[in-house]
Formats: sequence, structure tokens, C-alpha cells
Amino acid sequence: MNDRRRWGIALTLAVLTLWAQPLLPQGDYAPPPTPRFVVLVDPGHGGADPGACAGGIEEKDVVLEIARRVQRMSLAYPDVEILLTRRTDVFVPLADRAEIANRIDGDAFVSIHINAHSIPSVGGVETLVDRGAANDSGSVQLAAALQSSVAGRMDLRDRGVKRAELFLHRAEMPAALLEVGFLTNAAERALLTDPAYQDTVAGAILEGILRFADGR
Repeated sequence: MNDRRRWGIALTLAVLTLWAQPLLPQGDYAPPPTPRFVVLVDPGHGGADPGACAGGIEEKDVVLEIARRVQRMSLAYPDVEILLTRRTDVFVPLADRAEIANRIDGDAFVSIHINAHSIPSVGGVETLVDRGAANDSGSVQLAAALQSSVAGRMDLRDRGVKRAELFLHRAEMPAALLEVGFLTNAAERALLTDPAYQDTVAGAILEGILRFADGR
């Protein structure tokens, strides 16, 4: 066998050996990220839709501040990712809010609102699920976790978990709507517009989300 043929065979074997090796990433290898529990938090209303109004305060502004705080506090928990349906004073149609949750394949959907009543003394915290949610559904479990955490930390009347005809039925994951107080109740309005109290509310909401996530 001449030298040229030996060289050709050696080159072919070398190429085949390299081709058979697994492809490895270049540089430092980073393992795939741990899957996160993704929650879409929805500050209710927005834009031309102010929501409840009392004492010169509009619901849309307060719930946006609370939602931002929930997201900011969640950064301390790498296993949970909080996304928002809106970050500014814009209106997002109800159907679009649930569709955003479905599009990102979220694990839970939480809509934050503030109640109102014609009787100023009415107050408290309540959480709503869609009327069609089964008693053992993830939505009811999520609502229970939120209600327990928020009512427990806010020291307001616990109005419990209730059912209503809601847009939440469009969400393809556990979904609940949280009413964190009554804007028409002067005492609760004063609390809900206090930045320190907004931190308390946001912390309680995040606690409820984490409690629900731990149980999944």
C-alpha cells in the first residue's frame, strides 16, 4: 500500500471517528433552567375603564401598584415567575387577558380588583371563581389559598370564596379573581392607597400564590 493510500484511509477513519462523537456545546456548559411556576397577574380595568371610584381614587391605579409589587417581590423566588397583563394605564379586553394566560401556557391566573358598594360601611376581602368551576378544581384551590393568605394578613373581614359569572372560564389553567377591599369604605380606601399597606397586600397575594404552587 503506497503512502498516499495510507494517508487517505487514515483521514477517512479520523473523519468517521469525529462524526460519531456527540456534539458538545462550546464554552461553559449551563444546564437547562429549572421549569418555573408561571403566574399571570392581571391588574383589573385600566385606560378608559377606571373600575370602582371613590374619594378621588380609581381602582385601576391602585391594583396596578399592587400587581407591580407582587411581581417585584417574586424576584426573590426563582421557582416562580410572575407576569403582568398590563404594566401601564391601558385597557386590555377581558377576553385578551385570559388569552394571554393561555398563550404563555401559564400555571395560574390571578386577577386583582377592589370592590365597591352603595353602603359605605360594607368592607372586607373576597375571592371569586367562575360559577362553573368544580369544587375540587385548581381554581377553587387557588382561590382558597389567596383568600386565606390575604384575609389573614390584611386584618379585614373575611368574606370567603364566592362564585360568579366571570371571564375566568376562558383561562385554561386555575384562575381566581381577588377583591382586596372596598374602595367605597373610607377606612379601607385609606389603607389601600398607603404604599406600605400596598406592600402588605402584595406580600399576602404572593404568599397565597406560593402556597398554591407548593401544593401542585
